[in-house]
Amino acid sequence: MLSKIYQYPLLFALIIFSSCGDSESTRKSSSNIRKPLSWGKSDVVFVFADDKVWDYGKLEIIKSLEREFFTTRNEKLFAVQRQNIKDIKRYYKFSNLLFFCDSNFNNPTSQYVKEILPDKVSSLSDSIQANIFVAKDLWAQNQTVVFIIGKDIEALLLYTFEQSNTIFNIFKNREIERIKNLVYKPDLNKDEVKYQKQNYPWQIDLPKSYIPFKRDNESHFVSYLLRVEKYPDRFLAVYWENMPENTVNKEWLWNKRLEIGKKYYEGDEFSHQDATREKVKFLSYDAFKLSGRWQNPNHFTGGAFASFAFYDEKQKIAYLIDNAIFFPEGNKLRALMGLEIISKTFKNNEKGIDEK
Repeated sequence: MLSKIYQYPLLFALIIFSSCGDSESTRKSSSNIRKPLSWGKSDVVFVFADDKVWDYGKLEIIKSLEREFFTTRNEKLFAVQRQNIKDIKRYYKFSNLLFFCDSNFNNPTSQYVKEILPDKVSSLSDSIQANIFVAKDLWAQNQTVVFIIGKDIEALLLYTFEQSNTIFNIFKNREIERIKNLVYKPDLNKDEVKYQKQNYPWQIDLPKSYIPFKRDNESHFVSYLLRVEKYPDRFLAVYWENMPENTVNKEWLWNKRLEIGKKYYEGDEFSHQDATREKVKFLSYDAFKLSGRWQNPNHFTGGAFASFAFYDEKQKIAYLIDNAIFFPEGNKLRALMGLEIISKTFKNNEKGIDEK
């Protein structure tokens, strides 16, 4: 039996676990403000697995969790670090923990999970040979703990590989929650939101820390800026135009974003080798996304951007929402994610361009 020094005193009956199965959704536990805040390193997933599980599964586990996203270079949302279960007490307050349990063996990590989750282990059967259990805020606030349990090592690893997207999205979605909490910690820029509602056919929940940067009401363009020393400069812009029939497509987005860069961004541009175009869902809209790297040949600068274009059938208005980052010295992925969170608070005001 695993020594009790590795266990943390808590009442598991008070924790709400969710069994994911084939679903990517997780059930959230009630937040306990009496628990300590999780420590940093939300960009690291700490993994606890017995040697045999890790030896057979590490390549696929790392490949899945260390997915790369292109900004100005390939950036990873998470890095994987395997830790020894003997040191578990050091990690109770970290943001992301992932445990693997082979219920057939009493190796240290599997035994630890079996002792704290006996009912989850006993729920496995011939028909359900493996499962995922997720605990939110288990030992600390803003924490995600994922347990993957299998009847044997083969079932455990096969299930892990089959559910790799689910596992990644559990951690990704919780990271989006953390970013959203940081983005809206300063509350809203209520004056600007009010101005949008009165003067534009749309509005967004603009955080208080963002200020108007360039406003061209006549040409239906406005941009906002967040600038904080030692952090990425963030630009969020909205362009809109009357369009009796929907002609928004990848080419429209490409050309319109180049036009905006030339007119409002002092000559920003991008090339085919540095940008990708794809169909996406943006809120309820069928949209197009253009993303990659922008450059400014006039100022010898560059950065990352992501633009979304969509058509509002009721308003007969085409929209382009642009997110851009300037931060030569550091990573840009999480800043872009924060901008997308703000962009996706978009609401139409159910009026046309010339209506007040």
